[in-house]
Amino acid sequence: MGFIFRQCFVVVLLLSFANILYAKDIYEPTYTDLDLSVALLDSSMLLADNRAPSAPSSAPNIPDSAFKKPAVTANNAHMYLGLASLALGGLTAISAPDSADPDLLNSVHYKAGKLAWQLGAAAIGTGLWTHWDDFHIEDGLFDRDNLHVILGTLGVIGYYLAVKSAVDEYNNIGYPSTDHSSAGVLGGAAMITAIAITW
Repeated sequence: MGFIFRQCFVVVLLLSFANILYAKDIYEPTYTDLDLSVALLDSSMLLADNRAPSAPSSAPNIPDSAFKKPAVTANNAHMYLGLASLALGGLTAISAPDSADPDLLNSVHYKAGKLAWQLGAAAIGTGLWTHWDDFHIEDGLFDRDNLHVILGTLGVIGYYLAVKSAVDEYNNIGYPSTDHSSAGVLGGAAMITAIAITW
Protein backbone atom coordinates (compact mmCIF):
# COMPACT_ATOMS: atom_id res chain seq x y z
CA MET A 1 0.00 0.00 0.00
CA GLY A 2 2.83 2.39 0.92
CA PHE A 3 4.63 1.52 -2.33
CA ILE A 4 1.58 2.50 -4.45
CA PHE A 5 1.17 5.72 -2.51
CA ARG A 6 4.84 6.58 -3.05
CA GLN A 7 4.54 5.96 -6.82
CA CYS A 8 1.42 8.11 -7.07
CA PHE A 9 3.14 10.90 -5.17
CA VAL A 10 6.16 10.84 -7.53
CA VAL A 11 3.89 10.94 -10.60
CA VAL A 12 1.92 13.91 -9.23
CA LEU A 13 5.16 15.72 -8.37
CA LEU A 14 6.60 15.17 -11.89
CA LEU A 15 3.37 16.34 -13.51
CA SER A 16 3.45 19.49 -11.37
CA PHE A 17 7.00 20.32 -12.50
CA ALA A 18 6.08 19.65 -16.14
CA ASN A 19 3.08 21.96 -15.84
CA ILE A 20 5.26 24.74 -14.42
CA LEU A 21 7.79 24.41 -17.29
CA TYR A 22 5.02 24.25 -19.90
CA ALA A 23 3.35 27.36 -18.48
CA LYS A 24 6.68 29.24 -18.61
CA ASP A 25 7.12 28.42 -22.31
CA ILE A 26 3.62 29.60 -23.20
CA TYR A 27 3.46 32.74 -21.14
CA GLU A 28 6.37 35.12 -21.19
CA PRO A 29 5.48 38.20 -19.20
CA THR A 30 6.50 41.59 -20.53
CA TYR A 31 7.66 44.28 -18.21
CA THR A 32 7.04 47.98 -18.66
CA ASP A 33 8.93 50.76 -16.98
CA LEU A 34 6.75 52.71 -14.66
CA ASP A 35 7.66 56.38 -14.44
CA LEU A 36 5.79 58.21 -11.73
CA SER A 37 7.94 61.34 -12.05
CA VAL A 38 8.58 61.42 -8.32
CA ALA A 39 11.58 63.52 -7.41
CA LEU A 40 13.47 62.43 -4.33
CA LEU A 41 13.95 65.37 -2.04
CA ASP A 42 16.64 63.80 0.09
CA SER A 43 19.18 61.13 -0.85
CA SER A 44 19.05 59.73 2.69
CA MET A 45 15.68 58.26 1.80
CA LEU A 46 17.52 55.62 -0.21
CA LEU A 47 19.31 54.22 2.84
CA ALA A 48 17.86 52.63 5.92
CA ASP A 49 17.61 55.00 8.82
CA ASN A 50 20.03 53.54 11.35
CA ARG A 51 19.86 56.42 13.76
CA ALA A 52 18.69 55.81 17.30
CA PRO A 53 14.94 55.77 17.49
CA SER A 54 13.31 58.81 18.89
CA ALA A 55 11.13 58.61 21.95
CA PRO A 56 7.78 57.10 21.08
CA SER A 57 4.92 59.47 20.94
CA SER A 58 2.44 59.09 23.76
CA ALA A 59 -0.60 57.00 23.01
CA PRO A 60 -3.81 58.89 22.57
CA ASN A 61 -6.02 59.04 25.63
CA ILE A 62 -9.13 57.10 24.65
CA PRO A 63 -11.84 57.01 27.31
CA ASP A 64 -13.19 53.65 28.42
CA SER A 65 -16.63 54.67 27.17
CA ALA A 66 -15.31 54.28 23.61
CA PHE A 67 -15.11 50.51 24.16
CA LYS A 68 -18.67 49.52 24.90
CA LYS A 69 -19.23 46.01 26.15
CA PRO A 70 -22.13 44.10 24.62
CA ALA A 71 -25.28 44.24 26.71
CA VAL A 72 -25.79 40.48 26.62
CA THR A 73 -22.89 38.08 27.04
CA ALA A 74 -22.80 34.43 28.07
CA ASN A 75 -21.25 35.45 31.39
CA ASN A 76 -24.03 38.00 32.04
CA ALA A 77 -26.65 35.43 31.10
CA HIS A 78 -25.10 32.96 33.58
CA MET A 79 -25.07 35.57 36.34
CA TYR A 80 -28.63 36.80 35.78
CA LEU A 81 -30.04 33.28 35.45
CA GLY A 82 -28.42 32.30 38.74
CA LEU A 83 -29.70 35.39 40.52
CA ALA A 84 -33.19 34.91 39.07
CA SER A 85 -33.16 31.29 40.23
CA LEU A 86 -32.16 32.39 43.73
CA ALA A 87 -34.85 35.09 43.79
CA LEU A 88 -37.51 32.61 42.68
CA GLY A 89 -36.32 30.21 45.36
CA GLY A 90 -36.92 32.99 47.89
CA LEU A 91 -40.37 33.66 46.41
CA THR A 92 -41.12 29.96 46.70
CA ALA A 93 -40.18 29.98 50.36
CA ILE A 94 -42.28 33.02 51.29
CA SER A 95 -45.29 31.90 49.27
CA ALA A 96 -45.55 28.51 50.98
CA PRO A 97 -49.11 27.96 52.22
CA ASP A 98 -49.77 27.52 55.93
CA SER A 99 -51.72 24.34 55.37
CA ALA A 100 -51.81 21.67 52.66
CA ASP A 101 -52.92 23.27 49.40
CA PRO A 102 -55.12 20.92 47.38
CA ASP A 103 -54.63 23.08 44.27
CA LEU A 104 -50.83 22.85 44.20
CA LEU A 105 -50.28 23.08 40.44
CA ASN A 106 -51.97 26.49 40.20
CA SER A 107 -50.23 28.06 43.18
CA VAL A 108 -47.50 30.71 43.09
CA HIS A 109 -45.49 28.47 45.40
CA TYR A 110 -45.37 25.61 42.88
CA LYS A 111 -44.83 27.78 39.79
CA ALA A 112 -42.03 29.76 41.43
CA GLY A 113 -40.34 26.57 42.66
CA LYS A 114 -40.54 24.94 39.26
CA LEU A 115 -39.19 28.02 37.48
CA ALA A 116 -36.44 28.34 40.12
CA TRP A 117 -34.92 24.94 39.32
CA GLN A 118 -35.38 25.42 35.57
CA LEU A 119 -33.58 28.78 35.57
CA GLY A 120 -30.96 27.24 37.84
CA ALA A 121 -30.40 24.47 35.31
CA ALA A 122 -30.03 27.12 32.59
CA ALA A 123 -27.52 28.94 34.82
CA ILE A 124 -25.52 25.72 35.13
CA GLY A 125 -25.54 25.30 31.35
CA THR A 126 -24.39 28.84 30.63
CA GLY A 127 -21.82 28.57 33.43
CA LEU A 128 -20.35 25.43 31.88
CA TRP A 129 -20.27 27.14 28.50
CA THR A 130 -18.62 30.31 29.79
CA HIS A 131 -16.38 29.08 32.62
CA TRP A 132 -15.42 25.57 31.52
CA ASP A 133 -11.71 26.38 31.83
CA ASP A 134 -12.09 27.71 35.41
CA PHE A 135 -13.02 24.32 36.91
CA HIS A 136 -10.00 22.15 37.75
CA ILE A 137 -10.29 19.12 40.02
CA GLU A 138 -6.54 19.23 40.71
CA ASP A 139 -7.03 22.59 42.47
CA GLY A 140 -9.04 20.80 45.16
CA LEU A 141 -12.66 20.94 46.19
CA PHE A 142 -12.17 24.08 48.25
CA ASP A 143 -10.94 26.17 45.33
CA ARG A 144 -13.31 29.13 44.92
CA ASP A 145 -14.34 28.27 41.34
CA ASN A 146 -14.75 24.58 42.13
CA LEU A 147 -16.91 25.37 45.18
CA HIS A 148 -19.04 27.70 43.07
CA VAL A 149 -19.73 24.90 40.57
CA ILE A 150 -20.37 22.23 43.22
CA LEU A 151 -22.60 24.35 45.48
CA GLY A 152 -24.51 25.90 42.57
CA THR A 153 -25.23 22.45 41.15
CA LEU A 154 -26.28 21.12 44.57
CA GLY A 155 -28.56 24.15 44.96
CA VAL A 156 -30.37 23.41 41.72
CA ILE A 157 -30.62 19.72 42.62
CA GLY A 158 -32.16 20.71 45.96
CA TYR A 159 -34.72 22.91 44.19
CA TYR A 160 -35.55 20.10 41.79
CA LEU A 161 -35.93 17.47 44.52
CA ALA A 162 -38.22 19.77 46.52
CA VAL A 163 -40.52 20.30 43.53
CA LYS A 164 -40.44 16.61 42.57
CA SER A 165 -41.24 15.50 46.12
CA ALA A 166 -44.17 17.93 46.35
CA VAL A 167 -45.59 16.82 42.99
CA ASP A 168 -45.19 13.13 43.87
CA GLU A 169 -47.10 13.64 47.13
CA TYR A 170 -49.73 15.65 45.29
CA ASN A 171 -50.21 12.83 42.78
CA ASN A 172 -50.29 10.11 45.47
CA ILE A 173 -52.34 11.62 48.30
CA GLY A 174 -53.96 14.65 46.65
CA TYR A 175 -52.00 17.34 48.46
CA PRO A 176 -48.32 17.91 49.33
CA SER A 177 -47.00 17.78 52.86
CA THR A 178 -44.26 20.05 54.17
CA ASP A 179 -41.61 17.30 53.97
CA HIS A 180 -40.28 18.63 50.68
CA SER A 181 -39.27 21.96 52.20
CA SER A 182 -35.98 20.68 53.65
CA ALA A 183 -34.58 19.94 50.18
CA GLY A 184 -35.60 23.40 48.99
CA VAL A 185 -34.07 25.13 52.02
CA LEU A 186 -30.79 23.23 51.63
CA GLY A 187 -30.80 24.00 47.91
CA GLY A 188 -31.34 27.69 48.60
CA ALA A 189 -28.53 27.75 51.17
CA ALA A 190 -26.15 26.04 48.75
CA MET A 191 -27.04 28.49 45.99
CA ILE A 192 -26.62 31.55 48.24
CA THR A 193 -23.17 30.29 49.26
CA ALA A 194 -22.22 29.53 45.65
CA ILE A 195 -23.09 33.06 44.58
CA ALA A 196 -21.55 34.72 47.64
CA ILE A 197 -18.09 33.14 47.25
CA THR A 198 -17.68 34.47 43.72
CA TRP A 199 -19.32 37.87 44.12
